[in-house]
Amino acid sequence: MIGVGILFIAIAAIAFLGFVINALFERLKFTDVLPLMLIGLLIGPLLHLVNVSPTSTVAELTPYVTAIAIAFVLFNIGMNIKAKELSKVFGRASAFTFAVQIAIGITLAIATFFIFKWSLIEAFIFGFAVSGPSTIIVPVLASVVRVPNKLKVSLVYESVITDIAELIVPILLLGFMINSSIINATYIGSFVFTVIFGSILIGFLSALFWLYIMNRFKDYSRGYSWVLTMTMVIATYGIAQQFGLNGAITIFVFGLLFYNIGAREKKSMKSKDILGKYFAIDGDVDHVIKYQREVVFFVSTFFFVYIGLLFNVQQATLFSIGIAALLSVAIVPMRALFTPILGKFMSEGGIRRKVERRLVSFDMARGLSPAIVATLPLSMGINIPYFVDLIFMLILFTNIISSVGIAYSYKPKVYK
Repeated sequence: MIGVGILFIAIAAIAFLGFVINALFERLKFTDVLPLMLIGLLIGPLLHLVNVSPTSTVAELTPYVTAIAIAFVLFNIGMNIKAKELSKVFGRASAFTFAVQIAIGITLAIATFFIFKWSLIEAFIFGFAVSGPSTIIVPVLASVVRVPNKLKVSLVYESVITDIAELIVPILLLGFMINSSIINATYIGSFVFTVIFGSILIGFLSALFWLYIMNRFKDYSRGYSWVLTMTMVIATYGIAQQFGLNGAITIFVFGLLFYNIGAREKKSMKSKDILGKYFAIDGDVDHVIKYQREVVFFVSTFFFVYIGLLFNVQQATLFSIGIAALLSVAIVPMRALFTPILGKFMSEGGIRRKVERRLVSFDMARGLSPAIVATLPLSMGINIPYFVDLIFMLILFTNIISSVGIAYSYKPKVYK
């Protein structure tokens, strides 16, 4: 058993290393996901410094670690969608996002269905779990490359939407597996209506209730707004789950409304702007965003290490590694196929346009959402052979390909 002193040193070392790696990304254009997962792989399955057997504490904590990651990350994703900026690119960005994600999700699902002999539902859980780029990585990339702003917004929007779908679609499909052995149109319609609509409603009501409370008691909550808000986020997630709803959808809706309503300018009591008058907490929203960014960094850093701990080295074969590599490479041309949809947001002709098309094609690094989904079947008592390991390897390979491709493609001098 690891001593308390060693545990504290390890936690501090991982957090500090995550910061250093994240800072290096801005200079070297490689993502922090790859080294963090390798650290988990090293200290767990390879060197056995941490017990990662099926009966270990690490394995037993999987459902709780996953739930915390979902709550914190999806709340942050919801707050990252800014209605005003999004309205300028919404049509084309949505068309690109859904076309790419559906094409990749279906392609990867069909491939794994035939290769690994999974059930069709299991294959689609995998396909859509790894169908889009990561919100942990893309916003950082967008901040360090000099391309047109509308293209940046479109890529960030894509990462947000695909990250949500990468969580919600597999969770819904897992719900089908658990709750019904026969999936028919009536069951699907009933499930979608009750779970999705109910989850949205709980998130909507919870967000409005919390914004109203913070608006009315702002003088008392100021300075503690992040702690109080995260308490409400966790409570909302728990309520949704207890009622058999989808906590991921609920928290995303909560975060979406929290920012876009809470950040409005607060009006006087005589104002006709009801949202601004009763629900705006603009200063506190900035406070929450500031701390949430730091906490998500902390949560994501440790979760990537955690997913590395779960990798089954003994089960990995040259065949499965090769398949993961091929599937990762196949994502690049599929993204390139749909880049003309975003052509209106790119520079006009010349080398800049070529650079931007390549950047869109190589913007494929998978991150936290598929890592979370990798742990879900096991936490629900469902064993899908190679599932965790294939997602682990695909996250590794997509980050390697993305890092090399972006470093090769991006030419800052053409924007001077």
